[in-house]
Amino acid sequence: MRRQPGRRAWVPNQHGAWAMLIVPPMVGWVVGGWSWLNLLLLPAWWNGYLTYWAWSQWLRTRSARKRALLIPPMATYTSLTAGLGLLTILLAPYLLQWAIPMLPLLGIAAHEVWRGRERSLASGLSTTTAASLMAGITYHLAVQGRGGFLGTGEGATALAGASPNGELTGWAWSWMATALIAAYFGGTVPYIKSMIRERFNTRLLVGCTAAHAVVAALAVWAAAGGYVPWAHAILWVVLAIRAWVMPTLQWRQVRLKHRPLRPGTMGIVEMVFCALFLVTIA
Repeated sequence: MRRQPGRRAWVPNQHGAWAMLIVPPMVGWVVGGWSWLNLLLLPAWWNGYLTYWAWSQWLRTRSARKRALLIPPMATYTSLTAGLGLLTILLAPYLLQWAIPMLPLLGIAAHEVWRGRERSLASGLSTTTAASLMAGITYHLAVQGRGGFLGTGEGATALAGASPNGELTGWAWSWMATALIAAYFGGTVPYIKSMIRERFNTRLLVGCTAAHAVVAALAVWAAAGGYVPWAHAILWVVLAIRAWVMPTLQWRQVRLKHRPLRPGTMGIVEMVFCALFLVTIA
């Protein structure tokens, strides 16, 4: 038993999570612009994830002695999140309304951790959806809280941001972009599972590919109507093909050579797709 918490207690080993912490806020900036309040919101958001990670480790640890070693990172990250979060809310109180969609999603994730299923499909989809909502939150900062409750009030469409055809403006375009980033990160949950923990799960592979194909078809339809850029629709077609081809190649690699692709390699590929997402949605 070590006397101090290890590096894992302080630094999450879920490397894919960092993309989810960075890309959705950038989508909000692409659509609505930059607000100086992001200098408070982003550290609060990142420390919030670290707080979630520390508490997750504590919840799934049954030994009292090991739990005691997790108290320093828990106390540190919780304090930073509370302080930065409170300051952000004081300066932008309209952000409190985001607790309504956020709390149920985080509750599902916490419940899955408590039940020892932190890597379940429900946990992954709830956390990716919560992370994707940051696109709407940073857009909310950009428009200085205008647009009513979650962008459904008066004047919501008379704000920054517009689809290529100009029919979706303001919050309508922001929600479109938020839904697309949620679909992307949500799709990575079953996709990565089919590559690592759920290899040879044909039902998961078929379901994942079908879900990507549906979004790709909708993206092509939207591009034909001018609601999203054609480059973005093409990206979704590529993502749908990748959802089938990459796991299939991975399974073959494991069967023939017993050398699966490393998670780091998959991460680099997804970083490229994240960059392409931002470029094409812009």
